[in-house]
Amino acid sequence: MLSRRVLSTSFAALVFAPCAAALAQSAGPIYTWDNSGNPTPNIEQWFKSFGTNTVSLANSTPGELTVVENGAAGSNVAISDDFNRVRESSTGANGGLDLTGLSFLQFDVGHNGPNPVNVQFYVQASTGSNFVALGPDVVVQPGVNTYQVPLSGLTANQQVYVRTIGLNIRDHLADGNLTWTLREVRSGGQTLTSRTLATFDAGTAESGKQGAIVNFDNASVAGNNGGQNQTGLTGGTGSLQWTDLAGGAGAAISLGNGTAWGGNTFNNRTTDVSNYGTVTIRISATDALGGGGSVNVQSFFQANNFSNFESPGTLALPIDGQFHDLVFSLAGMTDLNLVDQTGINLGSHTNELVINVDSIVFNVVPEPTSLIGVAAIGGIGMLRRRRGA
Repeated sequence: MLSRRVLSTSFAALVFAPCAAALAQSAGPIYTWDNSGNPTPNIEQWFKSFGTNTVSLANSTPGELTVVENGAAGSNVAISDDFNRVRESSTGANGGLDLTGLSFLQFDVGHNGPNPVNVQFYVQASTGSNFVALGPDVVVQPGVNTYQVPLSGLTANQQVYVRTIGLNIRDHLADGNLTWTLREVRSGGQTLTSRTLATFDAGTAESGKQGAIVNFDNASVAGNNGGQNQTGLTGGTGSLQWTDLAGGAGAAISLGNGTAWGGNTFNNRTTDVSNYGTVTIRISATDALGGGGSVNVQSFFQANNFSNFESPGTLALPIDGQFHDLVFSLAGMTDLNLVDQTGINLGSHTNELVINVDSIVFNVVPEPTSLIGVAAIGGIGMLRRRRGA
């Protein structure tokens, strides 16, 4: 159950950094078996997934997962990470590993046998844990080498929600039982410079809601039944809309990875946005009484199994019925590769407001030479009104 947190309205300086310095979205090590964590040694919850052979797994050497076959000699066996383990760096997160925009996985793996062995590299992905082979079988040679397999066989919904990563070791009866060494699993490819988390358009998930829920201060949303759910929200017309009632605290709306909520946030977390330097929330507020003024909008993240609540700050949204781009710097945010919920928290306001969220977009910060003439408004970010909005 998510809980209401004390929200900061303090401002911090907007920091621009070269995009080369940014962490790539999911690209990089996923597992290294560095002998850290609890317990030590730590096999990072890898286990036998299926097959006729049996194995024992150990992390007695830092940087290596050792897999010893000890059952039906040379028969097939598959090993994988746990369904509830997102990546090595997570301390409590669970759900799916987000590999959006990336093109391959690499495995540093090998065995002590005299001959090559065929291995099927695979994932189980999407909320249905669909089994997807990552290309054809790969011939794994004796000794440890690097093997690269494509992610092109995954749909977008599978790539954003990978439940397990595995190796299916085929029969090698003539060689008997082998000892396998797995040193690293990592992702790679050309990373995205911009990621649209949600557009709330017709044809997107859940009639345009894309997993959005009323997170807290539920009483502020007209039609919400008091639960962390989608009652009171509408979508599918190009924006996510709700009526924020007068005199309340202002509602907090959040969403996972942009896919269907499915009755539980577990179905659309986690999201990896560690590559990005800003998040842009395109939003409007309309007062039927024509009251004008502005309402505060706070961007927030809940990450690493909701253990980390962070906000990049608060900006004032004009109450004029027009769409505005609220741009928040993500400098200093942590656990952005394990985001459970990306959220918008409204401040209090005197009159009833109709809120429309057009999109939520993450962007890599441009190189410093392209920032000439760009000014930060409000200290932590920028508020832009687009022409024709």
